[in-house]
Amino acid sequence: MRTVLAGLVVVLALVWGVSVQAAQVVRVGGYDFPPFVDVGKDGRPALVPQIIDALNQMQSQYRFEFVPVAARRRYGDVVEGRFDVMFFESPQWEWQAQGFPVDFTKIFLRGGEVYIAQAEEGRGQDYFADLSGKSLVGILGYHYGFADFDADPERLARKFDIKLVNSHRSSIELVLNGRRDIAVVTDAYLHGYLQDNPKARDRLLISQRLDQTYEHRVLVRQGGPIAVATMEKLMDDLTATHRLGGILRAAGIRN
Repeated sequence: MRTVLAGLVVVLALVWGVSVQAAQVVRVGGYDFPPFVDVGKDGRPALVPQIIDALNQMQSQYRFEFVPVAARRRYGDVVEGRFDVMFFESPQWEWQAQGFPVDFTKIFLRGGEVYIAQAEEGRGQDYFADLSGKSLVGILGYHYGFADFDADPERLARKFDIKLVNSHRSSIELVLNGRRDIAVVTDAYLHGYLQDNPKARDRLLISQRLDQTYEHRVLVRQGGPIAVATMEKLMDDLTATHRLGGILRAAGIRN
């Protein structure tokens, strides 16, 4: 009996080993882009790690693993095969124009970026109509509508009075401290920031006009371990089971 049980344990171990090895690893690239990718700096859960966990729980064919990348280096990294997919990307952020070897799923989330300035008596929405003559702050490596989606720091510096920082929190605080006139902030991040810092709401003027509208898709590296059609089906399954919606709503995002 003891011999039979031992043999059964060995067989189960072998089957489990084959099952684990059969899962195809898919590397998910992500750069600091709160609340989508944020290493917990503001105490709020980032969305991409939760999506990765949900994908791994709902199927066993692929094993999704997070790989941190820098925003400005993501183009070279995908060409070198450092990551296979990237969530919350847009073809207009240089991917399409430069002809990088990537495909995109259909849109699964829309959002945008707003302008913010200090709230002052007599200052209204017309303050955002013309950015010339105003000092700006944005995020290094991001693409902005007012700059025709050109993320090159040197060209931005020649065309605009802009300071590039590494976080939305820094952008907001530079405006609140009067060190910059206008910041461009992701609407989803601003929503969370104001929830955590309600006193800042009355100190900020938020534009009704968007700098750009996001049409978020999943970027899929051509020749990688997963096809764009398969990735799209997995996102459809996440949506159909309401898991994606639950993750987004928990972060204050409506999809």
